[in-house]
Amino acid sequence: MRLLTLAICSLPLLLTACDKPAEKADDEPVLRVGATPDGYPHYFKEGDTIKGFSADILNAVAGKIHYKVEWVTSDWGGVLGSLETGKVDTVGNFADTPERRKKYDYSAPYYYSAAQLAVSKNNTTIHGLQDMKGKTVAADLGSNYAKVLKEFDPKNEIKLVTFEGMDVVVNSVAQGKVDAYVSGQVILLGQIKHKNLPLKVVGEPFGLKQVALPFRKDARGEALKQKVDVALGELRADGTLKKISEKWFDRDLSVDTELTSVSKRQ
Repeated sequence: MRLLTLAICSLPLLLTACDKPAEKADDEPVLRVGATPDGYPHYFKEGDTIKGFSADILNAVAGKIHYKVEWVTSDWGGVLGSLETGKVDTVGNFADTPERRKKYDYSAPYYYSAAQLAVSKNNTTIHGLQDMKGKTVAADLGSNYAKVLKEFDPKNEIKLVTFEGMDVVVNSVAQGKVDAYVSGQVILLGQIKHKNLPLKVVGEPFGLKQVALPFRKDARGEALKQKVDVALGELRADGTLKKISEKWFDRDLSVDTELTSVSKRQ
C-alpha cells in the first residue's frame, strides 16, 4: 500500500515533467544578416537556401560563435536600410571605409576587394582607366565602388552615374547608354560568367579595400563584434577563410595582396 501511495503521489510530477517542452534548436541565438537574393558570387538564392562566398563566411562565423543565421533578403538599398535601422545585425561584402566607420564598428577583415571596369563585349576603344576621360561610368546605388573610382579621378574627368539594380546598369552599358560599369572585380567576373552577361572586364583592378562585417554602435553590436572577431581569427588561423576564398575564386583573397607583394620584394 505504501508503494502504491508513493506511485500515485508521484504521478502529477511525472505528468508535469512530460508536459514540459524540451529545448529546441530554435532557441539558439540568432545572427540576422542582410543579403541580396541575386548578388552572385557573394549571395544568391538556390531554392530556399542562400549560398555564395559571403554566405559561406557568415555561416562559418555563426558556427564558431554558436549562433543561427537568419537571412533577411532585399535589394541593396533595402539591405543598407535594414542595417541602419537595426533590422539586421550585419551584412557581408561591405567595404570597410573611414566614412562608414563613423556609423558602424567593423570586425576584422575577411577578404580584400578591388574595383574594376566592365564595358560592352563589343567595345574596342576602352582598355582601362586611362581611356575613361570624358566618358560616363555607371555604379550601383549605395556602392562603395563609385567612391573608389572618384579617388582615381582627381580632376573629375569621368562622369559618374548611379542606378538602382544591377540589371539596369548592365543593360545601360550593353546598349551603349553609358560607357562602362564600375564594381568589384570578383563580382564582375562572377556575374559575367554566371549569367553570360554581354560585358567584359578591362584594365587592371584598382583601389584595393579591406572588407569586414559592420555592426551598429550599440550594446548588441559591440557584443557581436567581439565574438565575431574571435571567430574570424580562428577561421583565419585554421585556413577556413583561405579555403572558402579558393572555393569561389580559385585564389586566396583573404590576404592583402598589395602588402604581400611588398613583403616579397623586401
